[in-house]
Amino acid sequence: MNGIAADLVIFDLDGTLIDSSGDIAWCANKTLAAFGHAEMDPSEIVGHIGWGVKPLLEKLMPGEAPEMITEARLKFLEVYGGHLVVETTLYPGVVELLDRLSGQGKKLAVVTNKPEGLASGILDVMKLSGYFKLLLGGDSLPNRKPHPEPIEKAIKELGAKPDRTIVVGDSPVDCEAAKGAGAYAIGAAYGFRGRGELEAAGCDIIVEDVPSLKTAIR
Repeated sequence: MNGIAADLVIFDLDGTLIDSSGDIAWCANKTLAAFGHAEMDPSEIVGHIGWGVKPLLEKLMPGEAPEMITEARLKFLEVYGGHLVVETTLYPGVVELLDRLSGQGKKLAVVTNKPEGLASGILDVMKLSGYFKLLLGGDSLPNRKPHPEPIEKAIKELGAKPDRTIVVGDSPVDCEAAKGAGAYAIGAAYGFRGRGELEAAGCDIIVEDVPSLKTAIR
């Protein structure tokens, strides 16, 4: 596998740098219960992570009025704010990878559909904040992934070129956003989606674990 040369590497957060599935599922079930819905198996919930809180709840609470989804989103954020890193862990090899990329002089950023404040809190607790020149959340700009705007913003702000930029993520929304911005996409099959969706989305390279990114990025 030939690696892709890059000056800027943009990472998704959930399912890419961190396994937050347990905490998100726990908070989603607390939210469902608060609005009279039956709790769901965590594996069902994880399959819907990636687009942001509102789309997640729309999928978990089909048929609910928009006003109810808005209320449920606020409830979820309240619950999640106090349960950010109870079960959440770094994927094996993340720190080593970030050390390596930083040592090579590459600029690093995080672009996630998670609200910026929550993402910032997680990066702080995980002691990852110092690696990244920029963090953009789902509420940082008018558009979120799969729209290319946050990727374009990161490229411009960090002085990179699209064809020297890689976006690493576990979801088709990451690939779509990368392609829309003219960047390369590396799919993280170890995350919440698996290889099939990433292949269908047209990722340039798909890796099965974090250490494999060392050869996928050059």
